[in-house]
Amino acid sequence: MKFDIGGHNYSVNLVESKTTSDGKMLLGHHDTRTCTINLDGGMSKTRTQETFLHEVVHVILTNAGMQDHDETMIDATANGLLQLGVGDFLWKKLKK
Repeated sequence: MKFDIGGHNYSVNLVESKTTSDGKMLLGHHDTRTCTINLDGGMSKTRTQETFLHEVVHVILTNAGMQDHDETMIDATANGLLQLGVGDFLWKKLKK
């Protein structure tokens, strides 16, 4: 799947779940160098959309030159956008 963010074409992939070195489950990951967003493919639809929004917010902040991201603020922003229907709206815009 493909999605444009800030003039860059991102590849969005559903992948097998992964854990971090400290044992936490990794639900999503973005790489601005390769324009890739990976999402855990085993999540519910709404959790997938919320995680997608979370990674999109990371990309937007990185594109704006911000390198240090407050995860709590990003979680709150992604959840708020999900509640407003933005997750469903953006998910439908993904180009398969």
